[in-house]
Amino acid sequence: MSAPAENAVYERYNLYVSPDKLYIEPCDRFGGVKSNQHLQIDRHSNAIGLVETSSNQIPLGDCDIFLIYGVIGTIQLVSGQALIVIKSAEMVGQLNGHDIWKVLATEVIPFKKTTLHLTEKQNWFNRQFTEMLHTVLGTNGFYFSYTADITHSFQWMAENATPQFYQRSLIDRAEERFTWNGYCLQRLRGVPGAHPYCLPLMHGFFGSVTQQIGAHRFKLILVSRRSIQRAGVRFYKRGVNTEGHCANFVETEQIVEVLKDGQAGGGQKTVTAFLQTRGSIPLFWSQRPNLRWQPCPLLRPTDDQLQAYVRHFKSQAEHYRGKQVIVNLVNSKGRERRVGGELERILLQANLPFVRYNPFDFHKECHAMNWDRISVLKGQLRPEITEFGFFAAQPDHPSGGRMQQGIYRSNCMDCLDRTNVVQSMIARESLTDQLAFLGILSGGRRVEDLEELERVFKFLWADNGDECSRQYAGTGALKADFTRLGKRTYGGALNDGVNAITRYFKNNFNDGYRQDSIDLFLGNFPVDPDHLPSTFETTILALDYHGVAIVAAAFAVAMVVLCLLVSENLSATLFWLAVVMFCLAFIFFNGEEFVNTPKLKQD
Repeated sequence: MSAPAENAVYERYNLYVSPDKLYIEPCDRFGGVKSNQHLQIDRHSNAIGLVETSSNQIPLGDCDIFLIYGVIGTIQLVSGQALIVIKSAEMVGQLNGHDIWKVLATEVIPFKKTTLHLTEKQNWFNRQFTEMLHTVLGTNGFYFSYTADITHSFQWMAENATPQFYQRSLIDRAEERFTWNGYCLQRLRGVPGAHPYCLPLMHGFFGSVTQQIGAHRFKLILVSRRSIQRAGVRFYKRGVNTEGHCANFVETEQIVEVLKDGQAGGGQKTVTAFLQTRGSIPLFWSQRPNLRWQPCPLLRPTDDQLQAYVRHFKSQAEHYRGKQVIVNLVNSKGRERRVGGELERILLQANLPFVRYNPFDFHKECHAMNWDRISVLKGQLRPEITEFGFFAAQPDHPSGGRMQQGIYRSNCMDCLDRTNVVQSMIARESLTDQLAFLGILSGGRRVEDLEELERVFKFLWADNGDECSRQYAGTGALKADFTRLGKRTYGGALNDGVNAITRYFKNNFNDGYRQDSIDLFLGNFPVDPDHLPSTFETTILALDYHGVAIVAAAFAVAMVVLCLLVSENLSATLFWLAVVMFCLAFIFFNGEEFVNTPKLKQD
């Protein structure tokens, strides 16, 4: 996973901001200069290049100076190009001896030092786009490493990485699917010699705990990598696109890293890893918010569902070896049946030899808090957990290691709550096998037999579920108490109610803006200052019939409260109450016109 020293990324930079130029000078963690070159950005011409520090002295007296942790890239705004940097980060653990960092704060620095050249409309758009970048980068879960490629799994590296591959820079080696700032780094990657400034960002989750069982010390690590392909938020990204990329696709790798002689540092280690994926049901379908608690999923009869399904799984076969097992957790009745039933029809029609289908109606089987029924699913999947195995690298062993021979692809409707519960169950079974293979567990002992190991395992997977859920749906995961505690509790059910209500309001009134923000950051909507999207202009003050309905409802509610508290006039109260009900009914039955929808790009 590591990069040669000459291809690693600089760990810190001094950023000098002058009226005419931006200077990015590599330094160590204490501010000491590490290179005789620095990156220079001309704020007038937008030119970017490497220059020798000795012949191009930085005018220190004319600069504001900041210590930054990395360069995310550059992006076009209405005012011109802007530089995005990491202002603050924290080390959250190590992976195979390499430090893993989490982004805490970022800064967007325009090349142009003024916006006086913009019209009032352009100025408004410029502020909006800048705030949207902060919205994306303010989402928790951006990770990076200065010395290791964390966008690829251990198995992928073992199967595909050649000596020539390791000679490439980190950004050139990074997996495009999981590199969230690939678009922002396009300009910088075109600058000769600038690869040490190009820091790949992964979005998802990283968690690590150290355990000791007898004489064995090891780290249990969980890495989730969220794909940029069909990236977005809960109700605005469902199903697959024409390339076969599905929404909310996350690759999760559970890693066991053996620590010898009490050392957590570098060097080749004995490592095992188990991969799973989650992703939206691989068909063409949508579920746009419309103020209803659960919008009905829609499938158009004209769409070629067979092509969507086949294209998705053929692309998955290119990335993951062996059999693909679909663990479908949607309801077998009701609105979810529309999509689940169509999936069953299409997979029979496709009859792909490397795909097996395993349906499990999670809500039916586990209703009334009967969560022990998950053991039924475990029994269905356990033979293949053993058959698939896991990746293992043993530098001191004659065989060298082994490969995982198949993968589980789990989904519910959101691929969040039910999915995380089931993925953690599968991972627990694999962890027992991994630790037995390493000689850490013996005599038929299992993970759940060891209280402390079981506790940290549950918390690690619960944290992973919460993080993936916040990134896609805006709240922590539902059913998290079962993942965290191993049982359903009334407190957990109450917390689920709060999260469900929060999701409702966020999904209906905020997620359109979040979707636009993601599309802007990923380059799905390139900004053209001369052709700004008219659909995105603010209409807050425009009192069309939507605005009239909302204002009338709010006024009527105020009048009802006033009548109850002051006049005690029953007829007036009933009148205003009727107005409230009429306005709310109007809003509800025209719900799609009142929700916050994406304005920049829709598919």
